[in-house]
This record gives sequence, structure tokens and C-alpha cells, in this order.
Amino acid sequence: MKLQKVNCIFWLAVALLAAASCKKDDDEKVSPPLNGTLGFEVPQFVNPGYVAKMTPEGISHPDGKGIGYYWKVTPGMTSADTTRYENGLNSDGYETDGTFTYWFPDSLGTYTVSCYGFAKDYSSSYGSKYVTVVKGGLNGSITGTGILQKDKFIEVDGIRYYYAMVNGMDWFRNNLANPAYGVPYVNAEAMSNVFGRYYSYEDAVRACPEGWRLPTDEEWIGMAEYIKNKELADAYGIIPGIAADLMADIQFNQEDMWEYWPAVGEITNRSRLAFIPSGYANLGNRSSDGRFPAASFFGVNEYSVFWTADMVDDEEGMAYYRYLISDQPDMQIGKGDIRTHGASVRCVRDAE
Repeated sequence: MKLQKVNCIFWLAVALLAAASCKKDDDEKVSPPLNGTLGFEVPQFVNPGYVAKMTPEGISHPDGKGIGYYWKVTPGMTSADTTRYENGLNSDGYETDGTFTYWFPDSLGTYTVSCYGFAKDYSSSYGSKYVTVVKGGLNGSITGTGILQKDKFIEVDGIRYYYAMVNGMDWFRNNLANPAYGVPYVNAEAMSNVFGRYYSYEDAVRACPEGWRLPTDEEWIGMAEYIKNKELADAYGIIPGIAADLMADIQFNQEDMWEYWPAVGEITNRSRLAFIPSGYANLGNRSSDGRFPAASFFGVNEYSVFWTADMVDDEEGMAYYRYLISDQPDMQIGKGDIRTHGASVRCVRDAE
């Protein structure tokens, strides 16, 4: 009898363990995924108050049934916003594709937009993108230039271009942002008056405002020699030791741009020209409307690149540009294709 009781207890324990094991297997069972990859379109950079309308796409239900969507923006939203339920309706009972409308705040910074697709008995799909709110102009996203409200400027198409006299010439202190030519960073128009635009040489020679033009390489050298008060370079040669005088303690949305390097030394911006390390672009092919939709961008926080007015004599279709590198004390000289190389522009004129 005692042995029989022990056997009962033993088999009861086995049954309980088996039940626990089954429950664990059920708990660990992974729901199948929805078909595809969830995505949506939104600019990478936007101005304060920009209204984004984002439509989810890319996923479907394996059985052809409906999918629901909810969204969240951080920082900013304390709870998610469900824009569509599995029955295809929103919270007001209207049919919808799940489009989400969001007003980005005035606060400069980077926000994470997340979208989730859900359906019963299936694991949720997820997609997210970063959106940075930027502002052009003085005291916008770019700070640390040393430019003051009272400084001299011209205004073209609502954009103020500050300038300083160096060696008998007026030089732009901010990058040209002529919307009729070139492309903004990552083709986001909000960046046009932040980094300026990236121009092919063909566009750069005609993009400056009336009365202004591209500086020749001789004028680039003359500007540097005036600042250093000594001869520095031959035509189309390296201009030594000038980088720190052309750089400024630039910040983009309160993040430092020029990294400190011992070879460059302390950044002084003695020129007052405050070059921005906005990099350069491979513009690719020009579209029928004159734009460069496939442009790619390189070297932000590392390179500052500007066209000169000079073509390369012995290389057809090439022109010279001047550039700084974050870890080098000298201003370098380079050659770029006049149609596909994208560089910034600083306009000049004879001082008035």
C-alpha cells in the first residue's frame, strides 16, 4: 500500500512536469510574421512646424486579411496613435490606409518616427526613421560662426548672405543657397539654407547673385596670404597652415562639427569666413528638370569643399576646387568633373 502511494505521487509529479513543459512550449511559440517589410516615406530633415503625412507600405497579410497600424514619435508622443484597425477603419469608423499626420515641433533636434503593423495571430512588423528638425539663417541650426546680426549682408530671395572684406575683396561668410541651382544635402530642401547647396561647376559659375562671382584660385591664395601676412603658395598649389584661420567652432544643432586635431591646432576663424565642414557630393546624372535626384553625399564633419573659377587647362571637363580636411593644417587643391562633382560656393566681389 505504501509502495502504491509512492508510485501515485511519482506519476503525479511526472504529469505536472509534463504539463509545465507543454505550457512552456506554448509560451515560447513564436507567431508567424506578416509578409514583406514595413516602410514609409518622410524627409530626413524638416523645418520647424513641418507637417508630415506618412503612409505605411510594404507589408501584407498572408491570408489576405486586414492589417492595423499604430505610430509613435519620440521624443514627443507619450502614447501611440492607432491610425487603422484590422477591419480597415480608424477610431472614427472611417476607411483608411493608415496614414499618420504629425506636426513636428519648433525644437531643433532629431526625432524617431516608428510605425507598427499588427494582425491577430501574427507577430507585429516594425519600421522606423530618424527625422531632424533644422532651421536656416543666423542663430538657426548652424551656430558658432562668429556672425552677428549687425554685420554687413545682402539679401537675395529672402536669404541673408553676410560678407567680410579680406584683401580688398568682399567674401561670403555663409555658403550660397541659390534654389535655382544645385541640390541641398540629401536632397532635403530644409537643409538648403543650413549647409548651403552643392553645385556642379557648370551651375556654380552662374549661381552667384548679380555683381558677385566665383573666386579664382589666385584670389583664394591672395585671401590666405593676406590673413597670414606672407607668401604661401604658387598657383594651384597647397596653401600651408591656413586651415585653423578658416575654420570656426561650428555646431550643427548643438553638436560640434570640426573635430579638434593637434596638427591643425586651435581653431581661430581669424578670416571671419567660418567654413562649414559640409562635405561634397557626387551629383550623378542631371534629370530633365535640371536637378540631380540620385546625388550622393560624403565627408560631412570632415571636408569643406569650394569651387574656384578656374578650369584645368590640360584636362577637358575638369575644374579646380579648394578644400579643407579636419585633420590637416593646409588648404588643399583638387580637380573635379564640371558636371558631376558637387561642391559649395562662396561668392566674392571687389570691395565697395
